[in-house]
Amino acid sequence: MKKAVPYVLNVLFFLHVLLAFLVLFEGYMKVPFWVQPLGRMHPLVLHFPVAFIVLLVVLNLFKKQLEPAAFKKINFALLLLTSFTTVLATLMGLLLSLEGYDSELLTLHKWVGVALCFVIYALVWCYSYPKVFQVLLYVGLIGVMVGGHFGAGLTHGTNFLMEPITASKEEIIDENTPVYTAYIAPVLKAKCTSCHNPQKHKGDLDLTTIEAITKGGENGDLWLPHNAEESLFLKRVALPLEDEEHMPPEGKPQLTETEIELMRTWIQHGADHQVNYAQLKEADTLKQLLASKWIKFTEEKKYDFSFVSPQTIKELNNPYRTVVQKSPSSPGLDVAIFGRSAFQDANLTELEKVKDQVVYLNLANLPINTDHTATIGKFGNLEHLVLNFTDVNSESIAALASCTQLETLSLSGTDVDASVLEHLKGLKSLKEVFVWNTDLEAEDIEALRNGLPKVVINEGYIPNPEEELELTPPTLENEGNIISSGDLISLGHKMNGVAIRYTLDGSQPDSTSTIFEKPFALDLMDERKQTIKTLAYKDGWLASKPVSYEFYDRGLVPEGVEVLHPGLLSSYTGNAEKILTDAVRINEKIGFSKYWASFKKDPLVAVVDFSSSAPEIGEVVLSCGIHFKQKDSPLDYVAVWTSDDKEDWKLIKKQSFTQENKMERLKEISMKLPKQSYKYLKIVAQPQKGQIIRVNQLFFF
Repeated sequence: MKKAVPYVLNVLFFLHVLLAFLVLFEGYMKVPFWVQPLGRMHPLVLHFPVAFIVLLVVLNLFKKQLEPAAFKKINFALLLLTSFTTVLATLMGLLLSLEGYDSELLTLHKWVGVALCFVIYALVWCYSYPKVFQVLLYVGLIGVMVGGHFGAGLTHGTNFLMEPITASKEEIIDENTPVYTAYIAPVLKAKCTSCHNPQKHKGDLDLTTIEAITKGGENGDLWLPHNAEESLFLKRVALPLEDEEHMPPEGKPQLTETEIELMRTWIQHGADHQVNYAQLKEADTLKQLLASKWIKFTEEKKYDFSFVSPQTIKELNNPYRTVVQKSPSSPGLDVAIFGRSAFQDANLTELEKVKDQVVYLNLANLPINTDHTATIGKFGNLEHLVLNFTDVNSESIAALASCTQLETLSLSGTDVDASVLEHLKGLKSLKEVFVWNTDLEAEDIEALRNGLPKVVINEGYIPNPEEELELTPPTLENEGNIISSGDLISLGHKMNGVAIRYTLDGSQPDSTSTIFEKPFALDLMDERKQTIKTLAYKDGWLASKPVSYEFYDRGLVPEGVEVLHPGLLSSYTGNAEKILTDAVRINEKIGFSKYWASFKKDPLVAVVDFSSSAPEIGEVVLSCGIHFKQKDSPLDYVAVWTSDDKEDWKLIKKQSFTQENKMERLKEISMKLPKQSYKYLKIVAQPQKGQIIRVNQLFFF
């Protein structure tokens, strides 16, 4: 043991120096792919130092029960083992963090882990100083608990520990709960948010809120509304389990077929995070799926009254009245009466034979008055009554006092006034009243809310005549923003009568700027880039926010472009040849999207055809994008070859990027060529090993 101690101490010294070096220079580091498995062993190894530190504390608490010589040997051996496993786990964790994880919680976990590592190492050198040793030992125990808490937050969420206590009761789901909240969000929480949350957002993607999801990730939007088959979420889920792009990754809980079907149907419906079950049409595929496989509503209400015979229901139905049983298992009846001009008192009084079974009654737009509400008052089990745009008034509501089960009452478009409050107070089961488009003033509405604190008073939207709303900015009506000099630029707005003003000199537009009247031409002869700043004006409205549109010189247009390697393309991202020549240059959402052709293992090899015109070309420009988390240039080199027959190729230009530390978010790679006629050009962009290059457009000048 004594002979091995110096070697162990030397190894510990080397590992801690290595750790300090890596921490100091981590911003300049790039983890090779063959080292990444070592970092991914961090979750496996970290349990050893945790257990050893706790064991050290327990051993020192009970040292008096051990023979001193034996305790000293065991304690020092365990201390060396603890220090070794701690620095090993810390090194692995640091390597793992360099794979692209980025969050405040990770930063806290990392620095607590590094500090803990050096505290345990200090224990080795303070072993001969009992008081210092004891203090550092308990500091180490606290560090383990704090670092472990942060680490658990990364893998299970920050609320994992207290969730059973804080989640005191299950959230109530009903037909008015948004489908996203009730069904979509729980699927994402169970299968996705452990890796995609504010603390651990892999791929720059946070799936904990709809706002974060809308921002997308480094690979673009998570889903495309009304286009489920082209949505990245479903494409990743559908990949083979062993594929590295499959989500969730192998070893994590996978989405079930039912969950995938739900996600696909919801996205195809429009991925609307506000729509609820009640708003969906009966024939809607999403509603049918929810009803058959996902419905979580409260069990169907049980009634103590008897069923009405099918024959009676049949007799009550006519062209102006529908009587429908709520469900085969419910005796409740839903009734609606139509046709103001054809309405007769008998249409209502004939319902007295089923007065105990009517739970829903719609009389909207009928000449219903106080005499009729006396009949309605006999329907003791009525729960929902619609009297919108009828002839009832506040006094008419007094006749409903015996409707003790009434929950919702619609009085929109009627002559009710402030006195209706006294009659509504008698309806003890009331939950919601609709009073929009009535003569009730704002103070009357407030009095209703104060007098009926447990009832929702729905007054609809009341516009403020003095409020000025902000216009939306003008839109660009051109298909692309890469143009030839002299091409016409057209601006538009969805609202009629809007004045569009713009500037071309970089200044902010205002009410005195040039007004857009008809399409105008841009001259790009001197500059390859021109910015238009524009905003909208209209009397009675606030001016829109200014918006900028950038236009780029198209240059020489090739007769064709052929990309030899498909790269990382799929039907989601589009066709590489089209991306490189589609006259659209964009600096947003650099990743896997329809605006970017991405290449990793194979280089971009684009063969450009100018064979018919053979123009003089002096420069090739490749528009590249880099994700904001990439620290180094993803490009190894860009090379340009030329040929007259597409058979014999000659290298005329090569530019290396291996020494370039930084790249702009969107960078123009300019390759100056001997200015002469060319029939065919081959542009090769080679990515560095393990890196992804993203290209957006090819220009020739």
